[in-house]
Amino acid sequence: MPRAGTGGFQESGVVEVRWDIRWAGFGGQGVIRAGEILGRAAVKQGLDSAMRPMYGPEKTGGWSRADVVISDQPIIFPLIVRPDILVAMSQDGMNRDGSSLKKDGMLLIDGELIKDIKCYPSKIYSIDATSIADSLGRRIVANIVMLGAFVKAFGIVNEDILLQTIIETFPRAAELNKTAFRLGMENVKEVKI
Repeated sequence: MPRAGTGGFQESGVVEVRWDIRWAGFGGQGVIRAGEILGRAAVKQGLDSAMRPMYGPEKTGGWSRADVVISDQPIIFPLIVRPDILVAMSQDGMNRDGSSLKKDGMLLIDGELIKDIKCYPSKIYSIDATSIADSLGRRIVANIVMLGAFVKAFGIVNEDILLQTIIETFPRAAELNKTAFRLGMENVKEVKI
């Protein structure tokens, strides 16, 4: 069972304290949407959550970031300075945000797009999310593949609640997103460092 960002898990698997999670990539990858979905799933699970989207001035292709805080206590300070987890969906996102990761933080990368890791996490997980999304005929679901990988690697939120939140967000693409989520869970691998 994964450990919490600044504490541990209770026997029930519920977060005891606070997780600071940063999603980084570029506009058009669904980074901000993934952060929103993760935060909403946490709230449905009875946790507190805050999400802060950030992005460059470009409509697509510019930098994009979603900072998500999840806690079992009310969130007093919703800003993330040094994330417990960095989810990097592009090399630019890795370059920009890798150095912000806590010393004992964990990293989830799109292994197809990130070749140069710019930090020294305690654990690295990798999945070729973009390739998997391309194989499904819809590159835009790479963020859903990453959400599946995220829940498998780190726990934090309940897998069924997260999947239900995805389906509620995209009801017309429910089957595609179920498949993308499942493939994310099945294909994420820990990278030995």
